[in-house]
Amino acid sequence: MIINSKKDFINLLNSCSNKTFEIFSFGCRVNAAEINQLSEIFVKNGFKKTNKASIFLVNTCAITKKGERESLSKIRVLQRQFPKAKIIATGCANFQKIPNIFYFNNKNKEKILDKLYAYYSPKIGDKYTPYRRFLLKVQSGCTQNCTYCIVPQKRPYLFSLPIDQAIQTIKKIEKDYDEIIITGVNLIQYQYGFSNLIEKILEETNIKLISFGSIPLNCIDHKFIQLIKNYKLRIKNFLHIPIQSGSSRILKLMHRPYDRKKILKTFYNLRSKIYDLSFGTDVIVGFPTETEKDFNDTLNLCKKIGFKKIHTFRYSPRPNTEAQKLFENSEKINSEELKKRSFLIRNLTSQTKLPSRQKLDKKKKPLAPQI
Repeated sequence: MIINSKKDFINLLNSCSNKTFEIFSFGCRVNAAEINQLSEIFVKNGFKKTNKASIFLVNTCAITKKGERESLSKIRVLQRQFPKAKIIATGCANFQKIPNIFYFNNKNKEKILDKLYAYYSPKIGDKYTPYRRFLLKVQSGCTQNCTYCIVPQKRPYLFSLPIDQAIQTIKKIEKDYDEIIITGVNLIQYQYGFSNLIEKILEETNIKLISFGSIPLNCIDHKFIQLIKNYKLRIKNFLHIPIQSGSSRILKLMHRPYDRKKILKTFYNLRSKIYDLSFGTDVIVGFPTETEKDFNDTLNLCKKIGFKKIHTFRYSPRPNTEAQKLFENSEKINSEELKKRSFLIRNLTSQTKLPSRQKLDKKKKPLAPQI
């Protein structure tokens, strides 16, 4: 049963005599921010949160096969455990074929969330609020069409929260939260300018700390670096910047909007200007046609930069993507080799100290990665 509008959603809530709810979110920080906003609608309509609820809402993920499988499995488990409860599904997974559920797609989700301006209150009881951290969703949708990614099929409708509305929301939550975590599906497509947003937040609000879910490499411009330098106490000194690969050949096949040289130059600029920054990233191993040389380019680049955290994914073919066709028509990388490559990348983060030439010294800036 499709929910097409906020009115449909509210009508469904009003049909519940027992006003109790529970929510589950899979995947990215954007999903987590959205589930918090949806929880705010429940709370404003008199619902209380409990794990034995009359209505459940699941925000699903499909970025990998595993993520989609886990999302759909949760819906089915809830149906078995709570046969009399109403189940609502949304997000990126293919949940439409599951019988006896209510659902709305990502486009209709944006309609339901409209006018909230990313706001939610501490009453929703999410895992971040006890730590006084607020998820601020400023952007959604992606039309970049990386060849491995299903997101542009699932979220093709671009949304950007206007800067004045972001400021309005932050001022509203400042008394309850010390930190905002800025998140978006693809922040390079934030139409008002990512660095412009950060500048205005720093100038016009009193929020103590700004951090980020993840930041596209091409968002790191001169203005952003200067903001970190000038507001060191108000911008978290950890940046998660997904690179996906350190091989220019693979990056080109992925349709990523940068190459190995641009990656190294960006991290050089960051580390040469701000001595105590640390970094996280995402890496895909086993992308179709990835050779030993391609992998070693990635491994060596990660060593050179010295990431504190690396989310490592084995390539997962997603339906109707260009990389799926490449995967089907190329020689497969065997599972043992994939396991080995994944282990080697993951193992880098167990060595959390930077190489001696990059150790941080308060009296001296560390050497930055060489291009």
